[in-house]
Amino acid sequence: MADAVSASPSQGGKSKAKTVMHKASILKLTKQVSRRLSILADGQIVGHVGAKYSKNAAVVYALNMTLGTGPLTLPFAFAQAGLLLGGAFLAICSVLGYITATYVIEAHALANLAVFEGAEDRLLDDEDVEIVDADGAPIRDRKSDEDLAGLRSTVRHNFSEKAFKIRERVELGGLGRRFLPWGVWQLLYACLFLYTFGCLCVYSVALTTSIESLLPFGEQLQLGGGLMVSTRLLVVMLLALIIFPLCFADMQKLRSLQSLILAVRALALIAMLGGSILMIADNNNSNNNGKINNNNNSDGDWTWSWHGMPMVDPNGLPSLFANAVLAFMVHHSLPGLMAPLEDQKDSPKVIATSYGIAYAIYVVLGGTALLAFGTEVPQLYNMAFTSLPIPVVPQLLCGYPLLLLAIYPIVSITFRNNMLDLLGLSPPTADSPVQLKDVLSTALAALPPVGVAYVTSNVQDIVSVFAGFFGLTVFLLVPCALMRSARRKLAVADDDFLLRSRWGHPAVVAVVVLAYTGAIAFNTYRLFFI
Repeated sequence: MADAVSASPSQGGKSKAKTVMHKASILKLTKQVSRRLSILADGQIVGHVGAKYSKNAAVVYALNMTLGTGPLTLPFAFAQAGLLLGGAFLAICSVLGYITATYVIEAHALANLAVFEGAEDRLLDDEDVEIVDADGAPIRDRKSDEDLAGLRSTVRHNFSEKAFKIRERVELGGLGRRFLPWGVWQLLYACLFLYTFGCLCVYSVALTTSIESLLPFGEQLQLGGGLMVSTRLLVVMLLALIIFPLCFADMQKLRSLQSLILAVRALALIAMLGGSILMIADNNNSNNNGKINNNNNSDGDWTWSWHGMPMVDPNGLPSLFANAVLAFMVHHSLPGLMAPLEDQKDSPKVIATSYGIAYAIYVVLGGTALLAFGTEVPQLYNMAFTSLPIPVVPQLLCGYPLLLLAIYPIVSITFRNNMLDLLGLSPPTADSPVQLKDVLSTALAALPPVGVAYVTSNVQDIVSVFAGFFGLTVFLLVPCALMRSARRKLAVADDDFLLRSRWGHPAVVAVVVLAYTGAIAFNTYRLFFI
């Protein structure tokens, strides 16, 4: 006898639908029962996904993140490490970043599986569900471990698209809380908070420096009555007034802004490449005459340059480490980025597409920067074009960091949501009224980094510490821990499902962990012991 829905009499002569499940086959589920499970699962959601968007829209979001600070800071890293070393290292970072991004995507799907299995538990407890034996006789104990295990096994194999569907946005910190041991997930939150804070500091410094360079005032602005005010202070205050309201939006509300910003970003990148080519054409000071120079510097490190352009210089690796992580880091925002996808199986493709495009742009940008400026690339690459003899273009490029206004809210929203999750509070949604906790948490996430921009303008120091250690941990180590712990906790090591990472083999995880360990050791040695 198959799974069925029957009518049972109730008081008042009315009938009530009852789901009848056979213990012998628990369960040969019907679509009706699976729909009921979906409804129950949807009722347990805390972090709602919101409106959906297409794969192309997701690629735009991801590109705006991967092309955020990279065009500003990576050319300097190329100048420190050399073109060949920089290109090879970026390729390795992008591959490792893609692999660990698939780990985060899988962990997110498994967190949603846990929500769905909670619905299965509730379904077996429901008054309208009756489990019968082979003869159709009701069984009083309707929720044995055997029943629940049978139900879960059947659902996973026959309705995997429903069981593993991403219904709830679970931030990275929330994934750690669900899957990692006590004490470990607190460390995850610490690394996540410090990295996102460092990112926002980099964005704030770049924005403040950019706006300040565009203003016709000096370092001090004279107000009425002879009062002198720091121009940088005024810029920081203006920036805070602009950024704070933007950070109340969600990913979907920022969609039109993201598309516009990406179009302007493309124009700015073309202007950078064009400016570099003009500088290369005017640069007749090459003294190497095509010679390849292999030499040892004063520190005993082997370096290689060609036509005066550095190709390999190990001394630049610490800068390259941190800037590469900053460029390819989308992991902290992946839950919010991928949950609204119309077709969730496209999540890995979105990451691969954005990484591939970003890598090509970075190598071309780094190569032209070295040909144009050699090792004299400034920390913020857009400031290299202030003397271009073309109207408007220098001002456009000096204003390039203004495009970070598209990324700042995304990272700030991620910071805020993880902070609220740690405190056991729900994040604001598009439809809910603004509450005091929303205002305070948004202010705490968005405004302190703007204050840091008033204190310092040294971007590379911020990047080296926050991205080189905490960012590297979130980039490589945390995804491995989440994926492995989630598989073990939910016993899905042998299950095949839509968002399962193809790179989850223990050998691949070991390579990633080894790369992380080596990178942390190298960064520590180079930054603190040389």
